[in-house]
Amino acid sequence: MKEQQGIVSEGQNLRRFGNYDLVRRIDMGGMGEVYLARQRTAFGREVAVKIIRTDLVHDITARKRFLREAEVSAHIKHEHILPLVEFGEEQGRLFLVTPYIEGGTLARRLQDGPLSLAEVSQVFTALVQAVAYIHRRGVIHRDLKPSNIMLDREEEGGDEIYVRLIDFGIASIQGAAASPPLTEAGTEIGTVVYMAPERLNGIAAPSNDIYSLGVILYQMLVGHLPHKGEQVRLPLQLEGIVRRCTAVQVEQRFTTADDLLRAFKQACEVLDAPMQKQMAEQFVAQLVAPKVAQPVAAEAVSADDKSETPTVRRVPSHRLRDYAASESNSAATQAEVVLQQAAHANAFHDDDYDAPTASIDPAAFATAQSQHLAQDAVYTRAPALARQPHSSKRSLLALIPISIVVVVLLIAATALFAFQTAVTGRVTVTPQVKAVSKMFTITARADITGVDANTASIPLSKLPLTKQGSRTENATGTDLVCSIFMPRSKCSKVVSDGDVYRTGIDLKQDLKVQLQQDLNNQLHTKNATAPGDPIFTDVPNSFSYSPSVGSKADNVTATLTEQATVSYYSNNDIQGLVRQMLTQQAGAKYELIPTSIQVGSASSKSTDPTTGAITLSVPAAGVAKYQLTDSDLQNIQGRVRGMKLKDARAFIEKQAGIDPKSLVVSVSVGDSMPGDVRQIKVTQAAPTNIPMVQLPKA
Repeated sequence: MKEQQGIVSEGQNLRRFGNYDLVRRIDMGGMGEVYLARQRTAFGREVAVKIIRTDLVHDITARKRFLREAEVSAHIKHEHILPLVEFGEEQGRLFLVTPYIEGGTLARRLQDGPLSLAEVSQVFTALVQAVAYIHRRGVIHRDLKPSNIMLDREEEGGDEIYVRLIDFGIASIQGAAASPPLTEAGTEIGTVVYMAPERLNGIAAPSNDIYSLGVILYQMLVGHLPHKGEQVRLPLQLEGIVRRCTAVQVEQRFTTADDLLRAFKQACEVLDAPMQKQMAEQFVAQLVAPKVAQPVAAEAVSADDKSETPTVRRVPSHRLRDYAASESNSAATQAEVVLQQAAHANAFHDDDYDAPTASIDPAAFATAQSQHLAQDAVYTRAPALARQPHSSKRSLLALIPISIVVVVLLIAATALFAFQTAVTGRVTVTPQVKAVSKMFTITARADITGVDANTASIPLSKLPLTKQGSRTENATGTDLVCSIFMPRSKCSKVVSDGDVYRTGIDLKQDLKVQLQQDLNNQLHTKNATAPGDPIFTDVPNSFSYSPSVGSKADNVTATLTEQATVSYYSNNDIQGLVRQMLTQQAGAKYELIPTSIQVGSASSKSTDPTTGAITLSVPAAGVAKYQLTDSDLQNIQGRVRGMKLKDARAFIEKQAGIDPKSLVVSVSVGDSMPGDVRQIKVTQAAPTNIPMVQLPKA
């Protein structure tokens, strides 16, 4: 693609872009181009500037993804995540700035072959720590791959590897419901080989990143991506981790990145043991060594030696390296074979079929070992060994195999013990749930002051209010004497009885309306319901008016104090009582899931004319969850130790309150639970298959 809009072109050393002098382009991705640049306001500091591609400048979705990457990076602060220096828009193109990492990416490092176990431990530990950090903050990366992992060393020849996670362009922020997703199911963005199966259904969850981490771990150990049909023997502890990370079923993967990190550290501790470390290094050596027949130099045997020539065995060429190692290495390698046989139970492997065979002389092998001549991967017998008398030769040949067998047995026992202690079992149980619904009958009574669950009763209270008011209206009476001699329109107004009555009636109506509004406001504040209408009464001796009847005046003013009383019951009382009754309906050892509870409106069934008690019908429904205690989980942990997986599953499914459909039982290696309960982790998961509930109809 040609450079456009002022970005670096061929043949130019520097080009200004805002506050930065662009030196050269170092990468191009799906959304942007990355340049090495110098920040002018920071004394020419080297930085990496990522600029949205010119063909995506007006692409709304691409701009939103670019903004999402900047937003996520701005709120993340972790030693293994590349920080954001600046974000902005220049020349119509969005850009973001990060520190420049000179070491390159993990993808570039993998071009040179697999990493050593020490490098794998450093890189993968740092990477999982970064992923665990963003998961705790509700961020899912969704595009973990070697090209998004930067590596660097502090100085030339340094052993410490610095890891920086980059590119949050398609990251998902959990809980950001107000922001529409930038990808929809069926249009997922990412790198397919690192993409978890559930991503194709549009599911964004921490399990996405855990799957990708498993693929990356495999790639670091082997040097390339998994191939269909390929069988690669990894160290057993790490093989279990890879298999669990990349399980098709989400339930069978590690629940969190923290769980993965703990398992990986435990595996590394086991592999750091001297014997285990030697075996693991041999595993890695076998992964990258070419599978060709190893030449064996044949020494001429005299006629006198023919009768003493040992039986020749044929060994697969990929085993020759084991025979060619030093004595201690040979013993460790044989221990590896014992360990593999214990784990794979006579399994037949492609290496045993495809590898050509070569002849090897056990006596020559033993003699070469005694002379420490097996320093290279290719076994070569020493050309000039002094001949010993036959008797001493037989004694030497008799002693060496015995000593080797003893050493092998001791190392194999140690290896088998370490292997067994590295096996971990995991049980995830989900409590049973059920829908509960009923039409409950409760009573609102005036003779109690609190909720009575035994009689299913709530208080019926009274709310009194008093309000005083005045009202002025025109006088309509006429002076009778004046009206005899003069026209009625020219006579003065006087207060009549009708004026007083009419003003008083209008005032009382005004006070009723105001009292009704005040009652409604107070009932709303109390979250209460009045089953009937309020009762209004005039406060005795509170009505007055002026001037008096017959007085000459244009207006008359009346004053009145009105009282209103209404019976009510609290909706909070109904909610609390009905929840108790719904819990009792669910049964012992069940608790209601708070978010599932629905309580309908109460309706009046009848009123006792003597006591005034009101009978109410209230519909309610909810989902009840079985309460699994710590004692229940400990009982499962103790009972399943040493069981076969199928037997452990059958036992757990029979336990009270367990949902068999959501049960997960797994081990890191093999098909049996560990014999030590400390290596079995039993956890309780929240129910996911919540049934729908509906309020019963009256």
